Amino acid sequence: MPIGKLEPFDLASKQWPAYIRRVQQFILLNEIKSELRVPMLITVVGEATYSLMCDLCSPAHPEDKTFEELVSLVSSHLEPQRSEIAERHVFRLRRQLGDESLAEYLQNLKHLASTCNFGVTLEENLRDQFVSGLASEAMRSRIFAERNIRYKEAVELAFALEAAERHAEVSGTTAPASTSGVRSSSLERGEGLHQAGERRGRRDLRSVSRGGTMETRRSQRSSGPCWRCGKPHRADKCRFALLIKF
Repeated sequence: MPIGKLEPFDLASKQWPAYIRRVQQFILLNEIKSELRVPMLITVVGEATYSLMCDLCSPAHPEDKTFEELVSLVSSHLEPQRSEIAERHVFRLRRQLGDESLAEYLQNLKHLASTCNFGVTLEENLRDQFVSGLASEAMRSRIFAERNIRYKEAVELAFALEAAERHAEVSGTTAPASTSGVRSSSLERGEGLHQAGERRGRRDLRSVSRGGTMETRRSQRSSGPCWRCGKPHRADKCRFALLIKF
């Protein structure tokens, strides 16, 4: 009894390399001998893929080929040689969709990057496109504020910010939005969060001071002139209150 199960290959998916990796693991797990690998592959791929193999092998038959030859024939048909520039162009155009979570967005980026031949610069390119394509401008600005941030760090920070936004939505608070507003305006001025807080604090104090002065003036106008000295303030606030008594 074989260990595990292989479904027929779905030609519409065109994920032949991934399917063959599963086949190879199945072969390894069940210790299938080399002379039985072609019959096994023909049996599990399904009718549609076997028909394709027959067309690709004509006038020979799939049974006359080696396992590696069959895999290569189908791979060349489903995955023709692609233009590296074109693949990278598609990768650069990728943006996070409105209904797409960060996890889905990152997975799709990785899939596109798999045909770009980035080599040792894969993580650097993934980081740049992941951040540039974020749907949230506030999230992107927050990551931009970090110096020399690595790919994994950028992803972790973005996921943390996404979780904070979800928490704020559930709890009904508006703190994240206001924080984002302060952060965005601060970044435009080249300020840090601490400097922005100090500046806003000074502005609030000035507002309170002006408000207090205006309230005092309104109170003075509404009370009429002082009956002691005739000036526009309340009688109990008059400096002559201790001198003129009745």
